Amino acid sequence: MKNAIKKIVCTLLAVILSVSVFSCGNGNKEQTPYVPDKANGRNQTITDTDVFLTEPDGTTDYAILLPAEFTPTHSYAASEIQQRVYDASNVMLPVVYESETDIGDNTKFISLGATSIADASGITYTRGDLTRNGFRIESYKDAVLIVAPNTSGILYGSYRFLEEQIDYMYYAPTEIRTGDYKTTGIKLKNFKYEDWPDFLNRYVYNYDTLQDPQNAARLYNNGYDATAGGGKYGEGTWWASLHDQSLALQIIPYDVYRASHPDWYVGGVGGSGATNPQICYTKALYSKDEYEKGDWSEAGYNSASAPHGMFWTFVYNLINNYIAVETDKSFFQLGMSDNSVFCSCDQCTADVKKYGRSGVALRFANAVADEVEKWRLQNCPEREIYLTTFAYMSIVDPPTVKSTDENGKPVWTPVDPSVVARDNIVIRYAPISDYYLYPLLDEKNNIASYNAMNGWKAVATNFAVWDYRINFVEMLAPFPQWMSAYDNIKAYYDYGYIDVFHQGCRTFGNTSFVTIDNYVRSRLLWNVNEDYRSLMHEAISVYYDEAAPMMEEYLEYTTLHYMNYLNKEFGWKAHSHEAYINTKNFPRGYMLNVDEIFSRAYAAIEQKKDSDPERYELLKFRVDVESVPYRYLQLALYQSFYTKDELRVFVDEFAGIVEKAGILGMDTFGGMEEIIEGFRSAL
Repeated sequence: MKNAIKKIVCTLLAVILSVSVFSCGNGNKEQTPYVPDKANGRNQTITDTDVFLTEPDGTTDYAILLPAEFTPTHSYAASEIQQRVYDASNVMLPVVYESETDIGDNTKFISLGATSIADASGITYTRGDLTRNGFRIESYKDAVLIVAPNTSGILYGSYRFLEEQIDYMYYAPTEIRTGDYKTTGIKLKNFKYEDWPDFLNRYVYNYDTLQDPQNAARLYNNGYDATAGGGKYGEGTWWASLHDQSLALQIIPYDVYRASHPDWYVGGVGGSGATNPQICYTKALYSKDEYEKGDWSEAGYNSASAPHGMFWTFVYNLINNYIAVETDKSFFQLGMSDNSVFCSCDQCTADVKKYGRSGVALRFANAVADEVEKWRLQNCPEREIYLTTFAYMSIVDPPTVKSTDENGKPVWTPVDPSVVARDNIVIRYAPISDYYLYPLLDEKNNIASYNAMNGWKAVATNFAVWDYRINFVEMLAPFPQWMSAYDNIKAYYDYGYIDVFHQGCRTFGNTSFVTIDNYVRSRLLWNVNEDYRSLMHEAISVYYDEAAPMMEEYLEYTTLHYMNYLNKEFGWKAHSHEAYINTKNFPRGYMLNVDEIFSRAYAAIEQKKDSDPERYELLKFRVDVESVPYRYLQLALYQSFYTKDELRVFVDEFAGIVEKAGILGMDTFGGMEEIIEGFRSAL
């Protein structure tokens, strides 16, 4: 895949490499959803031709062809191709509907999906070959065919066609590149090209991708709601509507059952220390044999009476309220509540001693998975149905025993055969207590995640991950997730993870370098062999333009500060939930050096103020956004170094920038108005 700037190693990224080691057979079993054998690689042959897609004189003989049975995704993909080709050439390709047009022997088309031309070509494109998001781009006679087993593949294949054909690249909603062919015309390339993502589900999640599914789709993310935009972005995510706290809040909701069955839950009682409840896993598991399954009628389920006990009520509600209803979904989350509460009843206590907390939870999940699989085979054997269960908080440690082999290498074995996950279970690992200055598989600095990832691999086949790319306590300081991002993504791939969720701030955008991070992570989730350094440099160079060298220098300087000062002096390793804005961590010298870097960044873009005022305002806004952390540090830590008049200017500038950028506060709950009012009151 093309990068605008290839093989350029900037000072920043050389420094990052010097302090973060980038490591370069997927272990998935046959039961893992549609993962093809990648041992022989992909066929991606593209050659030049002398055939014009758009002529130098501004005309074209080509059109975009939609199949007789087209979807909103086909139409949207056609509009994306149409717009970008126009941007590059000033030529608007017409869109032709096969159901309305007799195309005869004409094959001068960019053909999307199962058209008659694609059928005549004999090209195959099964999910077994390409996965649910993969595609093929093939030249056939005069046509270029973009075919895929799912509609998402039609969209992603269209974007890849544009990347290879007209040097298109999408970085952000306000930064879309195409080549300039307005005077030369576009010569059509000859394609024999196939591709699919290294991770079947990919969500670089934050406000920008959550609120703008078009942005997510253009970044090749598929973790958004399938109904967004009327379905025009493909079939969307395979996750059902069960959220991350579904056990006690959705499947057997606490407010429905607790009054009649208080022994089903622990926690959740009102008061100042109240938390969302957890379920009693052993009560759920052992009630399976204590009660009759019943006839699966509505009577007795979805009600407080629950005459069939906790297990069968749970299974019935899960299947009938979710699995049987959301027929286009494959992943159904058995989500624990977001806390470390764990039941301490006599049975749970006894089972925890034998199986560990995660083993207790997994034994219950296995029993549910068995019943779901029976139901699937009887009712919809064609469907893929997976239950996902967390490795998180109180159940993050795997139910394994660690020992060493004859060579002294660590080995993890299950504590009991009953804690080995069923093939229709996905373990969703959430390393919330680990560090992001170092890779999760760094045995020295991240022993907990090292043991967790290796231990879970000994008891399960299918994995997802929910990791973190911001400090959720103090979002206005740069969180150095870039130090370990590539290593972690590569580790997920090597360990057979199929679903990745990178969590950022969901309530507002424009956190530190988030646009760059969105782009780089999205490209890596599609292809882990992309060059991380080139991606970073390319995105920074394009997005910040004349200010890019200074933004790279700022990132380099902050990297060195974190590694050579905070880590070496104080052992700081970057936890995703910690308060770390203070004068010890960000001394006055750091502040002055950052201030000087930003002064040069503003000076660099000044030349555009008259020559290209619109571009100038865009670049100034982007630099302003990156300046928010150091502006905050000025006001929060070092007011005594400035006059009252200087501080008033600083507060006004800070307030104006965060308002324009929509930055709501220090954490996801906001509070920026109070912060600014505090600064003003101090004056």
